Amino acid sequence: MATSLLTRVKARVDLHTSSRARGLIQGRGRSLFKGAGEDFDDLKYYQPGDKISEIDWKATARSGEPLIRRFNEERVRHLSIVADTSSAMAATAADGTSKRDAMILAAGMICFLAQKNGDLVGLVAGHDSRPVQLPSRSSDGHLELLLRSVQQATTTAAPAADSAWLLERAFRVTSRSTLMTIITDEAHPSVEDFGLLRRLTTRHDVIVIRIADADPLQSGELEHDVVDVNAPREVGAMARSSKRVARDAAAYRRARRDGITEMLDRLHVSHMVTSGETTVVEDMIAMLRAREYRHARA
Repeated sequence: MATSLLTRVKARVDLHTSSRARGLIQGRGRSLFKGAGEDFDDLKYYQPGDKISEIDWKATARSGEPLIRRFNEERVRHLSIVADTSSAMAATAADGTSKRDAMILAAGMICFLAQKNGDLVGLVAGHDSRPVQLPSRSSDGHLELLLRSVQQATTTAAPAADSAWLLERAFRVTSRSTLMTIITDEAHPSVEDFGLLRRLTTRHDVIVIRIADADPLQSGELEHDVVDVNAPREVGAMARSSKRVARDAAAYRRARRDGITEMLDRLHVSHMVTSGETTVVEDMIAMLRAREYRHARA
């Protein structure tokens, strides 16, 4: 019997790594739900619009300034994984691994950490003629089904990437506010998706994980064919060995990456680009830590 994908993820995300990352998603979640609740959090100065009933009169008397009580309201949170299962994600990542395997590891890490926090995880994936959607749940069986669904949908026979459709689908089927993790490649979401992304950020807390493509022009000495899965067509050895082609391709990729980075920064979306399966866990931890730091300062 094949080892479950969730078990393999848990093996990759060892105890040391998970203890470093476990509180990151949880910490942001609690900041989303400040208000009346069970567990006392802290005191803050009264501001116009705060409820008078929340004033701590004893603390106010001691300080000479009106103070109100804040509590952590414990809620089960709903997380959404929005997975790009296009043919492009079945190709090779920059580190030589499969972009699909890197995506499954990234999605599995979100599932693992969410399950540790008692959160629920759903899935949006697929394409126009065959959408994939799973509700928010937390059992091992559900999370395994989620990862298997991503794996099975991501093949070279799948349609080309359509980030606009995927973002529109994610907006329509996730009515409640969620922590939404979009996993795609370095070309997406494109700058043309700015309006769709902006609309998503008005309802959801969005993270974007981008997996870098292998550079076919660095494969000039390989004996096997190099094929563009989007076309699909072979990238000839002459093109792969041309310095001019390499310069033009590098300039195009750099401009595209800078444009997407500027867009995501403008929308205040946490994001990262990872080389593939060998780096995605550490890169995710670094991104989540930076995100936690920014929110702590806000």
